[in-house]
Amino acid sequence: MYGLFVKFFTLFQKFVLCVITLALIAMMCVIAVQVFTRYVIFYSLPWSEELSRYLFVFIVLNGINIAVTREKLIKIDALQNSIKSLRGRLGLDIVHVIAGIIACVLIAIYCTDLFPVGRVQKSPAMRIPMIIMYSVVFVGYVLSTIALVLKLIEKVKAFCDPKNRGVRISTSDDIKATIEKGE
Repeated sequence: MYGLFVKFFTLFQKFVLCVITLALIAMMCVIAVQVFTRYVIFYSLPWSEELSRYLFVFIVLNGINIAVTREKLIKIDALQNSIKSLRGRLGLDIVHVIAGIIACVLIAIYCTDLFPVGRVQKSPAMRIPMIIMYSVVFVGYVLSTIALVLKLIEKVKAFCDPKNRGVRISTSDDIKATIEKGE
């Protein structure tokens, strides 16, 4: 069941990545049209900045779960690189993932407080209901929570694997290669 869920979530992430790509293309087109109309025609489109901002928020919040899965988030490596055992680094990764899960769950919960306001409130230029943007934030953090839980399961499995006891490593990139060698 777990393997089936991971495959489904991976396919879903590929779909989300395609949607993000389309949103990025749309955002670039909207910004190009805005620049053209502002500096060539000397007319500023009132909706273009708002749409590009909303597309940017959509791209970032739905891309977080892909970054989590691929371990491409920003982190400070000084503490991690000072730990020379594989299990020590995996333990530190587990702590980071748990902190990320807590943060994502809290943000998703607090985002639901904005739903009643979002049903009534409309965006200034485009007049779309703000519940749509608040839902994008909520869905982005729910997807990130799912990706973090899957990452936590992966890290805990690697941490508990007896083949990883006593293994020494030198760089953070060696973690994945060391685990794969042991399999």
